[in-house]
Amino acid sequence: MKCIICNNPKLSLLANKTRDSNKHSIVKCPKCELVQLSPVPTDEELKKFYNEGRQMKNISEPTEIDLLRKNQKSDTIRRTDFVSKLISPPSSILDIGTGFGFFLEEMKKRKFNVTGIEISKFARQIAKRITKAKILDIDIFTNLLSEKFDAVTLFHVLEHIKKTVSFLRIIKSSLKENGKLIIEVPNLDDLMLKSNEAYRNFYWQKAHLLYFNAKTLISTVKKAGFLKYKIYYEQRYSLNNFMNWMINNQPQIQQPSFKINGNYQWLEDIYKKRLIETGKSDTLILIALN
Repeated sequence: MKCIICNNPKLSLLANKTRDSNKHSIVKCPKCELVQLSPVPTDEELKKFYNEGRQMKNISEPTEIDLLRKNQKSDTIRRTDFVSKLISPPSSILDIGTGFGFFLEEMKKRKFNVTGIEISKFARQIAKRITKAKILDIDIFTNLLSEKFDAVTLFHVLEHIKKTVSFLRIIKSSLKENGKLIIEVPNLDDLMLKSNEAYRNFYWQKAHLLYFNAKTLISTVKKAGFLKYKIYYEQRYSLNNFMNWMINNQPQIQQPSFKINGNYQWLEDIYKKRLIETGKSDTLILIALN
């Protein structure tokens, strides 16, 4: 077993299992500090996992899709607002790991030229109908994209990618000059990981092959040839979710990234602001310039 990024064969154990597998562990590279799953699934195992779409198999239409859109609205609007400040319509966007297409749906409303890639057949069919856009089923390792884009977005995708550096190099070649790569991943420096054992045990999962903090994410994109970049922090999950972990040792499953309304919004704002300022938030965003 070697480090996915630097190929160091000597890895140290962080956790002897994940929340969904006793056959997988979590290890850390003492050389580059990357944290990763062990063993890393084979290409066939990964293909089977995503084609089965386990997390989606109980979703039917249209009620559940509307509920998902509502529950993801906070993230969708946050992301579209963020990207809209970086590029202007009718710029072209490639969203890899499109899911049901809610992000592209909103970007299209804002007059951007949108394309998606989604390997799950079920999610792809939904995204095509929702966005009325080109949603591709391709492996970019074997099917080079002829078109170049003003921006490529990876929202909670990179942590699932086995050949990480090669993947980012291909994306770099798909960007126009001065095009932007926007990456959003879970933040390994999340304060909750250090403060709550139940959360820590829940955090490790076999779907996530890699776990990044700012240092390891920057070193990964640099290895792929991106030399200009900027890091941002974001707190997706609410104060209510934090309290649920502290009191009940379990997540707030329903609408975890929702915003508190009314008289307590100030408390939510202070909570999120402090985590972002200290780099201890749950989410990490990197913008790289081609």
